[in-house]
Order: sequence, then structure tokens, then C-alpha cells
Amino acid sequence: MKLVPKICLLLVLGIFILFPAIRTLMVSFQTDLGVSFANYEYLFQTPGSLIAIKNTLYLGFLTVLTCGLIGTFLAFFVHYFDVPFKKTLDRVLMLPLVVPGLIIVFAFVQLYGESGLITKSIESIIGLDEPIYHFGGLKGILLVHAYTQYIYFYMNVSVAIKQLDRSVIEASKNLGASSLNVFMTIILPYIKPALISSSILTFMTGIGSFAAPNIIGGSYKVLTTQILLAKANMYMELAAAQVIVLSLFAISYLGIARHYEKKASFISAVRESTMEYVKINNPLVKWIMSFTAIFLLLMIILPIVTIVFLSFVKPGTWMIDIYPRAFSLENYIVILSKSRSFMPFANSIQMAVLAALAAIAVAVPTSYIMAKTESGTKPILEFLVMLPFAMPASAIAINMINGFSTTLLGTWILLPLAYFVSQVPLAVRSVTLSYERLKNEYGEASVNLGASSLQTFFKITFPLIAPGIWAGLLLVFIRSLGEYTISAFLYTASNRPISIAMVNSMFEFDIGLAMAYGALVLAITFIGASLIKNLQSLVE
Repeated sequence: MKLVPKICLLLVLGIFILFPAIRTLMVSFQTDLGVSFANYEYLFQTPGSLIAIKNTLYLGFLTVLTCGLIGTFLAFFVHYFDVPFKKTLDRVLMLPLVVPGLIIVFAFVQLYGESGLITKSIESIIGLDEPIYHFGGLKGILLVHAYTQYIYFYMNVSVAIKQLDRSVIEASKNLGASSLNVFMTIILPYIKPALISSSILTFMTGIGSFAAPNIIGGSYKVLTTQILLAKANMYMELAAAQVIVLSLFAISYLGIARHYEKKASFISAVRESTMEYVKINNPLVKWIMSFTAIFLLLMIILPIVTIVFLSFVKPGTWMIDIYPRAFSLENYIVILSKSRSFMPFANSIQMAVLAALAAIAVAVPTSYIMAKTESGTKPILEFLVMLPFAMPASAIAINMINGFSTTLLGTWILLPLAYFVSQVPLAVRSVTLSYERLKNEYGEASVNLGASSLQTFFKITFPLIAPGIWAGLLLVFIRSLGEYTISAFLYTASNRPISIAMVNSMFEFDIGLAMAYGALVLAITFIGASLIKNLQSLVE
């Protein structure tokens, strides 16, 4: 690749990713008296700030522990044992990966909140007049995290289980090793890299969580909600310091976990035979596992079904009854026919498309350099495109404010630019996988036959990497469509997205309209996810 395109690429990434991060770091040291550590001293000396910091770390570690136990159990349940409905269960368990977290929060509120369908049904059956529990705080947040983030452990541990060497396990048992010894000495060391890798994603997502703490957290304050509070009160220096502290937590955990992941990877042995499912012969155990499988299917599908079900509730009819009784298409008609209701949907579509196109425009040349060259700019590009991966969404939002406060703040374009920054690592990963599978001989043969570099790219390279490009494009689009955290920090009246419209509708007690917005996002998300799966199968 020629020097000019590389310089342009570095400039784009430097301006939109590195520069805002540096600006936030600089702002965090600014005070009325000049440059000092006063903002950090305030954070670590004020009781309220210390509580938020402690709560953030506590939430992160508890999320890892909870999701690790659930995700690992589910991975073994589905892929180690011969359980009923295996293929269906595997597909359903992947659903939370593509469902926006905000939608899940609202679904859980409608199911398990103090006035939720499940809660009121139990109270009615038992005959109680008071709520049987309080849905919110740390427990409520953890429940949402358990649903949305177990998927990281489930995916990675499932892959590790599929690669287990069955002959080694059988040999250990034949030599007298107990099931516990087999698990501790053979299985656990083999899946340890997957556990550590999953914990990185889970911890960073946990401490960066905003939707659940903001909507159902109540008095349980975390750094992400405090950052928004500081920003809303125009304490940008304090917000910047909070962002730096939050980012340092994420980067520190990433570095430590990567260190142990490399050490754990050394233990893994080369697989000799394919792992076979362990058959269950005991009728009672088989019945329990069948019941568990059905229960899991219902628990995963229920929140999604709830969103769709409540989207048809007729406005103004569901006030007192436990279950809604009047249904219509009115909520969808309102969204599609009234400009005020349609604009958030149109804004989200436009901004998601722009973010996806920008991400792919950067990902294609970046992925080529990373996968096919040994350029001196390769380490710099890898650092720049992976930097947003190590930063929570709230940190990215504050970075964009600090970086472009004099040029783009308050404009329509800043929000899709922030989407682009947050999602560009996903696009780069998707396209890089395609480039890694592309044989160099194709391009070399084209050049030897007299074709220019541009002709070679569009006639040879592009058709072969197109599935990865389309998959990355769709992935960024669906992740941006229902994005809430960045939107809450950066949206304006001119670009109010669908996630903010959902929140506003819920606070205005227009539940049906909020759920209709959510159902539309779900429909587009599921269609996009299906297309991504088909495209990725072409790449593989």
C-alpha cells in the first residue's frame, strides 16, 4: 500500500480516536487554579465518589463471576452432554448477543419489576398485597447482566469444549481418575484460556454498563452514571477524570488477564480426536436435563416475546389490570405516520448506516495492512483501532465531547461519529478474518497479467473478501441501531435516536409505544444477524 493512503488512514484514526482520548486526559488535570491533580483527589477523597468507584469494581467482578458460572455451565450443558433440543437450545442461547441491552432492561422491568407481569402473577396466586421483592439496585443490575453477558463465556467455552480430546479423558478415567480429577487436571486447564478471554469482555462490559444502572440502579451509583451526572452539570473536568479512572480499570484488567491468558495457553495440548457428547442413561437425570433445557429456552425467549407482545397494547388501556386486555396496531401506526414519532427511527437508521459505512471504509485498508503486510505502520494501526475496544462507551462519548467541543459538539454528525469510533474494532476484526483466508497468489497472478492495483482489488480481492465486508457492515449497523450509552451523552433534538425515544416513552408511561420501538429494532437486528451468519459461513 502506498504511503499517502497510509498517512490518510493514520490521520483519520488519530483525529477521531487518539486525539479525543488525549484531550480527555488533558482536561482531567484542568481546574480553576490551573493544572493539578485536584479532580483525582476529589474522586478518591469524597465518600460519594469512592462509593461509586467501589460499586463499579464490585459490579465488574460480580458480573464476571455470575456470567462465568452461568455461561460455563450452559456451555457444558449443551456441548458436553447429549441433551435434548441441543441445536435449538444452542441457537436460542445466542440471541442475547444481538439484542440491545436497553431493550432487555425494559423487558425485565415489564416482567420482574414491582408491577411486572411475573411479579403481579405470583402475588395474585399467593394472595399478597405487597411486592414480594424489590427489582433494582445491584441485584437487578446483575440479573440483567446475567442475561446479556453470559454469552461471552458460553461462546468461548463452547469452542474449547468442542476441541477437547476425548481419548485423553477416557484414558484418565481408565487409569482410575475420578470425574473431579479429570475436570481439574485436564478439562479446566484446557478451557482456562477461554475463561480468561471471556472474563475480559465481561469485566469491561460490566464496569462500562450504563443502561441497567441508569434505569434500575436506584441508589446503587457507579462511575458511568456519575459521569453523565457530572456532564449534565457541566463539570467536564470531573467527568474527564472519572473517564480516565474507568478506562484505567478496564485497561489494567485487560493487561493482567492477557498476561495470564498467554501463560494458560501454553498448557493447551494439540487435539487428536473430536470431542463426543456424553450420553445420559439414567431416566431421572435425562428428565431433569430435558426440563432444564425447556426452562432455559423459555427464560431466554420470554423477554423478547414480552417486548413484541406489549408493543400491540392499545394506548391508554393498560392501567390497573395485571395483563393488558386491548390490542391494536396503533403504536406502529403512530411511529410510521407521525413525524415526531418516526424521526427517532429514521435518525437511528441514518446514523447506523453512516457509522457502518465509515467503519468499513477504515476497516478495509486497515485490515489489509494488518493481515497482508509487515509495514512499519502496522503496530500503530493495531493500537489505534483496538483502543476503543479497551474503553467503555461512556468514555468514548466524553472523549468525543472533549475532542470536538469547539467544532462538532451539538451537531447532528457527532453521534454517528461516536458510533463509528466505538464499533470500528468489530469491523476491522470481521474484514481481517476475510483477508487472512485470502491467498496471495490470486492478487500476484492478476498483477503479473498486467492489471493495476485498483483493478486487482475490485475484480479479484473485493469479491473474495466481500462476505467479511458485508458481515462487518451489518454488525456495526445493528450494534449502532439500538445503542443507548453513547446516545444518552451526545444526542441532540435534531438526531434523537430510537433508544432515547424508548426511554422517554417509558417515563411518559406510554409503554406500548416504547415496546413498538423495541420490536422494530429487534426485527431489524434479527434480520441483520441472520444475514451476518450466512455471510460468515461463506467466509469460513
